[in-house]
Amino acid sequence: MKKARIAWAIIFAMVSLWRTSEAGGDKGTLGVGFRAGITQFESDIQNPALGPLVYGHVKFNPNAFLSIGTEFGWGELKDKADKSFKTAIMPFELDLTFNFLPLGKVNPYVLIGGGGVYWNSTRNGLRIIDKTTSKTQEGIDSFVKTGGGLEFILNQKRNLTLSIGLTYRYSFSDMLDQDYSGDETDQVIDIYGGLTYYFKTSTKGDMDSDGVPDLLDLDLRTPEDADGYLDHDGKPDLQEGDRLARMMDMKADSADQGEDKDPPYVVHHPVRIAEEGRDINLTVNVIENKEVRVVAALYRTKGEKSWQVRTLNSFGSTIYQGKIPGIYVKPPGVEYAVVAVDEAVSGIGYSGLPKRPNVIEVIAKPKQWRILSATTAILSWGAAGYLIYRKQK
Repeated sequence: MKKARIAWAIIFAMVSLWRTSEAGGDKGTLGVGFRAGITQFESDIQNPALGPLVYGHVKFNPNAFLSIGTEFGWGELKDKADKSFKTAIMPFELDLTFNFLPLGKVNPYVLIGGGGVYWNSTRNGLRIIDKTTSKTQEGIDSFVKTGGGLEFILNQKRNLTLSIGLTYRYSFSDMLDQDYSGDETDQVIDIYGGLTYYFKTSTKGDMDSDGVPDLLDLDLRTPEDADGYLDHDGKPDLQEGDRLARMMDMKADSADQGEDKDPPYVVHHPVRIAEEGRDINLTVNVIENKEVRVVAALYRTKGEKSWQVRTLNSFGSTIYQGKIPGIYVKPPGVEYAVVAVDEAVSGIGYSGLPKRPNVIEVIAKPKQWRILSATTAILSWGAAGYLIYRKQK
C-alpha cells in the first residue's frame, strides 16, 4: 500500500503542476491511435514467455509538452515451463505523457499513469478454479505504470506519428501468475509500436486551421496551400509546379532581353510555432535571373512597434539562411517577414509584409517542462528498475 500511495502522489503532483502552468493549453489537439507488441510477466514465474498485446488510446494535448491520455486493451501473459497456463489482462488506465522535443521530427517522451485491470487465468483454455473457494481465478485489480519511448513525425502536417516504446506496470495483486511464493506482487513489461492521428479540437482565432490568424487571413474558409509562396496571407495561390514553371519562364524571357523588370520570387515555408528563448532558423529560396542584392528578415516580438532587421546569408545559388535571435522569441508570439531585392531594384520579393506578417506561436517555459520531464523519468524509471532487478525473497 505504501508503494501505491507514493505512485499516486506522484501522479497527483504532476496534474497539480500542469493546472498551475501558464503554458498555452487553449490550442490542444486530440489524438486517437493504437499500439501492438509483446508483453511478459516480471513475477514469481522464473521463465516467463512472451505474449501478444493490443491497445487503443486517446490523448488530449493541453500544450506541446504534456499529453493526458486514456489507454485500454488486451494482452496475454504466459509461462515457458507451463505452456498450458496463461493469464489474459485487459487494462483500462489514465496516463500523463511528458514530451522532451515536441517540435522535433523525433520526440523522446516519458509517461506515468495507472488504473484498473481485469484479469482471467486459464489452463488449457479452461478457467482455473480455486479448490478451497470454488471460485474462478479472475478479478479486477489495479496497475500503476511508467514508461517511455520515441515518437516519429510521419508527415508535413505533423498530425500522424509513429511511436515505439516500453511500459512497466506494477500490479497490486499477486494472483496474476497464480504463484504466491515471492514477497512482491506481480509486474508486467511491454514493448510496443503504434500509430497516432491528431486533429484540432478548437479553431479559435484560426477558422481554417492553416496557421494564419483570422485577422490576417484573406480566405477564412479555405486553408493556405502551404507551398512556400505567399503563405503569409492565408489565401491559396497557384499550384507549386505551375507557379515555379511560370516564374522560371518569366525570368528566362527577361534575361534573354537583357532586362530585369521582375522582382525576385521568394519561396519560404513559414515557421508556425517555436519555443521561448530559442533561435528560430529561417531558410529561403530566392529565384532571380540576374543578381540578388540582399535578402533580409524583419522581425519583432508581437505587440512591439519597431522591427529588427537581419541579413540572411547565401548558401548555394538560391538558398539563403538566417536566424531570429532567441531574445525576441517570447510570448505572446513573433511576427516576421522575409524580403529580397535584386540589383536592378525592380521590386521586392517577399514572404510576409509588415502589415501582414508571418506569425509564430511561442511555447512558454520549455526549460521548466524539460526539468519536470527529466525528474519524472529519473524517479519513475529508477523505481521500476529497482523493482525489476530486485530479487524476491
